[in-house]
Amino acid sequence: MQLVESRSFLSAVLGAAAISLLAGGAHAADDWQAGAGDDWRQVLAAAQKEGKVVVAGHPALAQPFSDGFKRDTGIEVVYLGGPTRALSARLDREAQASNVTIDISLGGGTELLSLYPRGLLKAIEPQLMLPKVRDKKYWVDGKTYWLDNEGKYLLRGSRYVVGWPIVNSRSVSPDAFKSWKDFLKPEYKGKIAAHDPRAGGPGQGVAAYIADHLGIDFLKALYIGQQVQYTRDDRQLIEWAARGTYPIILGSIQELVERFRKQGFPLAAIAPGDGSGYLSSGFSTLKQAKGSPNPNAATVFINWYASKPGQEAYSRTMLETSTRADVETPEVPDYVLPKPGVDYLDTYKEEWYAQVRPKVTDVVVEALGGK
Repeated sequence: MQLVESRSFLSAVLGAAAISLLAGGAHAADDWQAGAGDDWRQVLAAAQKEGKVVVAGHPALAQPFSDGFKRDTGIEVVYLGGPTRALSARLDREAQASNVTIDISLGGGTELLSLYPRGLLKAIEPQLMLPKVRDKKYWVDGKTYWLDNEGKYLLRGSRYVVGWPIVNSRSVSPDAFKSWKDFLKPEYKGKIAAHDPRAGGPGQGVAAYIADHLGIDFLKALYIGQQVQYTRDDRQLIEWAARGTYPIILGSIQELVERFRKQGFPLAAIAPGDGSGYLSSGFSTLKQAKGSPNPNAATVFINWYASKPGQEAYSRTMLETSTRADVETPEVPDYVLPKPGVDYLDTYKEEWYAQVRPKVTDVVVEALGGK
């Protein structure tokens, strides 16, 4: 009898623990919902009744987001992975037609130029409900980062350095590049490839940075004078460098760089002394169109994404530095970490993204021969 009672007691304890995990207590050592009030519990209960949240973003995030959010909330993530610009275009069409099927979109800042000025985005800031999300001490420099000047609509989950060239150190010496001008040496002609700067993406960001920082004449000398080969395939670009086909590449993504480095390919990042890169938020900018189909689940996802577990999942997968101060992901390579004392150009501020970047991009596209 005593044994049966003990087992019953143990079952009750385990059952309570299971309920706690389902409600979001999976991170027992650091409960991301700590201090939440009745308003949060009501939203969470309503979200669990909705049963799912539809999230669109980079394909690599599908598994970590689906697993993590389900574990912490009991809510399913229906993840739409694909090119983020294509997903943004879909959201734009749906929002204009008042037929939104996507709850949350993660990617770049395209919506700042489309949905935002039309008033078709739902404000994110008022939906930040949890104490460990609203308290600024949990964020880098004591503030949340936004793409829009209002600080309400486009939440930046990461902030990291990009613009670094990658070289195959077996084919060319990383020590040979002290300045961007070193890439203009005759021996590198025909040995450089880039993500196509004439189309949106990481290649265009690097080219815009070069044009803004070093001038359009330098841009032409590099891309045209050195006969840079273009591709719009991120993986092909890395493979070219890894196999030495084009031992110098521009506009690569660190997630792929590190994947190939783990396989033993000799890839090294370069930080030229006359231009060590610029700040981006990569694929991390969260936004929500008005009329999303699962509004409560969307609110819960927003808070989870802005909390430690969501930011850890993002940062560990995309290898981008989180804007949360309490997220430590040793997997993130050192060449993307902002260095103290360096005055980086932040390209994910509204002034640059909406006003300067389009003008610079037009000049870049025209200089390099159109689309």
